[in-house]
Amino acid sequence: MRERIIFQSDGVFDDPFQVAGTLDVWQNNVAAHVVGNSRLTFALSAAFAGPLLYPTEDESGGFHFRGGSSIGKTTTLQIAASVWGNRDFIRSWRATSNGLESIAALHNDNLLLLDEMGQVESREVGQIAYMVANGTGKTRAGRSGEARKALRWRTIFLSTGEAGLADKIAEDGRGRRSAAGQEVRVIDIPADAGAGFGIFENIHHFDSPDAFARHLKSASARYHGAACRAFLEYLVKDFDGIAPTVNGYREEFLAELLPGKVDGQISRVAARFALVAAAGEMATAFGIVPWPEGAATEASRRLFQDWLDARGGTEPAEEREAISAVRRFIELHGTARFEPMGSLIPTTGNGDPIDVRINNRAGFRRMSEGGGVEYIVMPEVWKSEICAGMDATRVAKTLIARGLLVPGSGGKPQNFQRVPGSPNPIRCYLLSPEILGGADA
Repeated sequence: MRERIIFQSDGVFDDPFQVAGTLDVWQNNVAAHVVGNSRLTFALSAAFAGPLLYPTEDESGGFHFRGGSSIGKTTTLQIAASVWGNRDFIRSWRATSNGLESIAALHNDNLLLLDEMGQVESREVGQIAYMVANGTGKTRAGRSGEARKALRWRTIFLSTGEAGLADKIAEDGRGRRSAAGQEVRVIDIPADAGAGFGIFENIHHFDSPDAFARHLKSASARYHGAACRAFLEYLVKDFDGIAPTVNGYREEFLAELLPGKVDGQISRVAARFALVAAAGEMATAFGIVPWPEGAATEASRRLFQDWLDARGGTEPAEEREAISAVRRFIELHGTARFEPMGSLIPTTGNGDPIDVRINNRAGFRRMSEGGGVEYIVMPEVWKSEICAGMDATRVAKTLIARGLLVPGSGGKPQNFQRVPGSPNPIRCYLLSPEILGGADA
C-alpha cells in the first residue's frame, strides 16, 4: 500500500492570473474606452511594462496616483489589472514591509497594484517604497544562523491614495521627510486630469463620469487576462529584439522631452515614463490594444509634464527641500526666536527701547539696506535645527547659488556679523530678505 502524503500549507494561495472572455471582447469593452484619457491610457500601458524590465535591464519602480476620493483612482487600477487577471490582482497598501515582500515576489516581471496608501502606517510607507522599488527583500537568518536568500523581484507598480508619499511620511508628526530616492522610485502623479471629470477626460457616450466608471469596473470584472498572454506570445517570438525596440522608443521620447542637460533625478524619472510609453506602443503595434499609434507616448508625455509641474521644476529634490526647510523655519519662528536689532527694536512713546525677551533664541533680525528683513542665524541652530537630517554645508551652498544666503569673504557660507551681547563679530549665516519672497533662483 502506497503512503499517502497530505501537504498542509500555513497560508492560502490565491491565483489572480485568471482569464475570462476573449481578447476581442476585452478590446471592445475595456481598451477601446481608454482612448482620450491620459491617466487610463498610461495605466494600461504600464500594465505591459513589467515583462520588459528583464530584457532591457531596467530597474523596478512605481507611479502613485494622488487625489481626492471618488475621482476614479481605483477604477484606473482595475482596468490595469484586467490585462493580467481578475480583481484579486489589486493588493492593499494595508500591510507591513515584511508582509508585502512575498506579494512583490509573486508579481515578478509583471504588474503590482497597491490601492489606498492611506491605509498603511506612516512609519512603514517609506520602507515599503524603497523595498518594492529596489526589488529586494530583507536578508534574514535561518534556523542555524546562516543567511537565508532574500526574495528578489522586478516589477512596475501602480498605487493610489488621497495623499502623496511625502505627505504620508510626514503624517506621524515627527518631522520625517521623504528622501529624494523615494520620490524618484515612487513617482507622484496628480490623479485629477483637469477636465472636470476627475481622473477622466473623455467619458465617450456615457451620461456621467460615474456611469463611465461603472462600465469600466464591470467590463474589467467580466473580461480579463487575455491581453497579457497575447502580449507575451509576441515578446517570446523575438526576445532578443525587445531591448533594441524599447531603447528606440526611449531615445525618441527622451530626445523630445529632455532636449538639454537636466538633473539625474529628472532623467531617471523620464526614463521610466519612456519605458511605459514603449510598452504601450508595442502593445499597439502587436494589435493588443485598439489605439492609434502614438497614443501611449502622448499619455506618458502628458503625465511626465504634470509630474514636473507638480514637482515645481527640474532642480534636484534635495535643493528644493533645502530651500523649503529654511523658509519653513523662518515662517514659523521669524519673530518668536529672532531677537530684533536696530530699527526693529520696539520703543516706548518717548523713544526709549523696550527690552524684548526671546526664549530659545535662534538668532537676530534686522532691516537690510534694501528695506527688507534679513535674518542672522547662529551656527549651531543652523546645523541642529534648520538643517536637521540634511547636509548643512550643501544647504548653505544651495541658498547662496539662489541669492537667499549672503556669503562671507571668499564665498564661504558663514559670515562675520556684529550682534548684541558680543564684543566681537561672530560667525553666522546671513539670510537675505528674499528667503520669504518666493524667489528660488
